[in-house]
Amino acid sequence: MPARLLLVSLCSLFSLGIPLESRAEEPTQSPIAAFAPPLGWRLAEKQSLPPHVHIMVVGKGKHAYPPSINLASEEYFGNLTNYLEIVKKINNNGGFSWKSLGTICTAAGEANLSQVDMRTEWGEVKMMHAILFRENVIYIMTVSALKSEFSAFYKDFYAAMRSLAIAKMAEK
Repeated sequence: MPARLLLVSLCSLFSLGIPLESRAEEPTQSPIAAFAPPLGWRLAEKQSLPPHVHIMVVGKGKHAYPPSINLASEEYFGNLTNYLEIVKKINNNGGFSWKSLGTICTAAGEANLSQVDMRTEWGEVKMMHAILFRENVIYIMTVSALKSEFSAFYKDFYAAMRSLAIAKMAEK
């Protein structure tokens, strides 16, 4: 189902009690992609994440909901414009405030930048998504923090999103 990744909010991942395995001070990578995490953030154990979430790093905030960054992907046979329309519809139907903010230049190329505000059991949460489409795969980097703390992490979030690199696909 297209856009299912955006429905797997970091709120639900956090509520699972994802164990952290180590500091993520080197570029954080999976076989499909890599990004530079903020210094001192911790890497979530891969086996604790849903299958389509490849990487997750978690920082320290002042409250129970920590700032986090994750990278997920899903196969999609369409185009980015249609995918974003699906994302918008899903978020609007879920009662979330979603808006496209334009584009962001990443190491992998230009990606759509969007924002979602939602109410959770931990309070108001703000998420931003860098959504990139390559060779029938959607890559979604999600950054998330409590709305009241988001601005404190914006510089780190922006740097991580700009560092997003996609592994070269194998020749067929």
